[in-house]
This record gives sequence, C-alpha cells and structure tokens, in this order.
Amino acid sequence: MSKQNKILLILFLSCTIYSQIEKQVRDDNPGLFKNQRVYHSSPTPLFKERSHNLDFITSIPKDSILSSTLFFKTNTMEHYQEFQLNGTQGLYRFIYDPKKLPGTHIQYYFIITTHTGAYGAPINDLGELIPINKLLVNPVEYFKQQARLNK
Repeated sequence: MSKQNKILLILFLSCTIYSQIEKQVRDDNPGLFKNQRVYHSSPTPLFKERSHNLDFITSIPKDSILSSTLFFKTNTMEHYQEFQLNGTQGLYRFIYDPKKLPGTHIQYYFIITTHTGAYGAPINDLGELIPINKLLVNPVEYFKQQARLNK
C-alpha cells in the first residue's frame, strides 16, 4: 500500500469514528449524560467506619420539585429506607454515617418528583433506574494495595 493510500485510509477511519461518536452524543438515549435531569458520581472508594457524602445534582428548578428522596439500604437491611433531602442550588446531599447504618455493602438511588414526572439516578442506557452497589473497604488494606500497584 502506498503512503498516499495509507494517509487516505487513516483520514477515512478518523472521520468514521468521529461521526459515530457524534451520533452517540446527539442520540436521544436516556442513559447519556446530556439527557438526564439528575446527576450523580459515586464516591470511590468508600471506606468502612467513615462518613461519606452521597451527592446528587439536578438542573430542575427548586420550585418545580415536589420531593427529593434517597432510597438507601445496607446489606444488613431487608428493605430500602427513604430519606427526604433538601437541596441548595441544585445540590442534594445525604451523609452516610456507618455508625447509624452499619453494613459491609450499601445500595442506593435517588428520585426527584415534579408536577410533570419523576427523574432518577443512576439510570442505564434503557432509561431504567439501577441502584448503585458499593462495597465498604478497609482503608489500611486499600492503601497497601495501592502502594503495591504503584511499585
């Protein structure tokens, strides 16, 4: 293959990949970040015996929100507990305290209801609500492992 053909092939492949990415970003898929109304990034790692903030952000105006609820449980609970949250400038925060809600794993999801519908996080590519599952890790073991990996 000549040098000119290689360059044309590289340009063609670059354009093809770019157009596929562009299509995905413009897609109406509810799992894509731009189409969600509630945003959450799970803290990583979550350490045992330490408090953690579980934050959710929304672009929905506060006067349009009827309720904002965190559904939360640990592996020691049979059912989810509901926690009503008050937001400040679109930020809703739940402080997980392992002394009050002990366990080795946590699961949670967030729902906002408005006059026109309900919005939740996190959702998958089909727009279905999927609870976050997190293991609470021992901080000493975590940092030992990180040190071994960084050698």
